[in-house]
Amino acid sequence: MSDSFLPIDGAPPARRTQQERRDSTRQKLLDATVECLVELGYARTTTIAVAQRAEVSHGALFKHFPTKAALLAAAVERLFPLLIARYRAELTDLPAAAEDRIAEAIERLWFIYQRPELLAAIELYVAARTDAELAAALSVVDPPHRRHLHRVARELFPEVAAAHPGFDSLVELILNAVQGAAVGGAALPPNPDHRGMLTLLVQLSRRAFSAPD
Repeated sequence: MSDSFLPIDGAPPARRTQQERRDSTRQKLLDATVECLVELGYARTTTIAVAQRAEVSHGALFKHFPTKAALLAAAVERLFPLLIARYRAELTDLPAAAEDRIAEAIERLWFIYQRPELLAAIELYVAARTDAELAAALSVVDPPHRRHLHRVARELFPEVAAAHPGFDSLVELILNAVQGAAVGGAALPPNPDHRGMLTLLVQLSRRAFSAPD
């Protein structure tokens, strides 16, 4: 055997444990699911397509995820924290003034909602309207994700959250407004009115946080 197959120190590579192999397979399946959703959409994302993309047998897929709904929900559950982490990373140098930070946070949120993987995840929620099994699976994922979003908002604006009892309600308003506009424009040409909507949303948010009720 050639020495080139050994690490520099000459020691044989450590063998992965069964749990590590299981985790690796699971991660490949979840990554492949998101890729299929982005490229194919919900209707054409099948367990066969996911297994082929992940280079995993169809039977192995079902050992990790007993149903397609469970697979889709797990993919969304893994995707959401990654997108939130990306959002946080883009807001590392926020302006000192709260009103400027609000504007930047909403602007960055809008860009996150343009990402194809997030739009693909939202497509699942639309499909769940007529898919009871998918709706049940997503209902487990959504509450902790929503709580995570509110924690991030409070971490970004601690002084505002402490002073305003309506903070969480405004966060919901911002999230729903941006999400609704993103979904509404997903399959349409860019809408110039969205820029005006974001400007107004920033103005309303600044006014809402200007003084406690």
